[in-house]
Amino acid sequence: SSDGTDFTFNSGNDINLTATTDINIPSNVGLTFGNDGEKIEGDGTDLTIAGNNINLTATADVVIPANVGITFGTGEKIEGDSTDLTITSGAKINLTATSDVHLPNNVGIVFGDAAEKIEGDGTDLTIAGNNIKLTAATDVIIPTNVGLHFTDANEKIESDGTDLTVNS
Repeated sequence: SSDGTDFTFNSGNDINLTATTDINIPSNVGLTFGNDGEKIEGDGTDLTIAGNNINLTATADVVIPANVGITFGTGEKIEGDSTDLTITSGAKINLTATSDVHLPNNVGIVFGDAAEKIEGDGTDLTIAGNNIKLTAATDVIIPTNVGLHFTDANEKIESDGTDLTVNS
């Protein structure tokens, strides 16, 4: 029905469009749901999807093309280039995991450049840097029968829980 302004479809069932080509909605005219609080609208360049909560219920991957990112607010961004994933933030990046953060063997955390790195191989943890400064609020505890080795494997400081042995 039409009242000269609005065109209204009344149906108790689905309304099926059987177009064989695109259905074109003009720029700056949106598709609204309910009371216009949820809306999809394009301006010829950008598509805006508005709603209180927008729930994406994909049954397969959501694919973002390479070199196209997801921006949060006005600055934080996640973007991939088919090789690297970059997370950009003007401030801290907070991980709020309730369990461990796992890195695979032989993949490290690099600070600045490769000269400062923490990496594990599944057996040993390597901390590399020009100078490694350990700042502790209280004692640094080394377990019994575990020593500190220096460049020469014979140079070692070790404790058996009773005696401190220094080999050089």
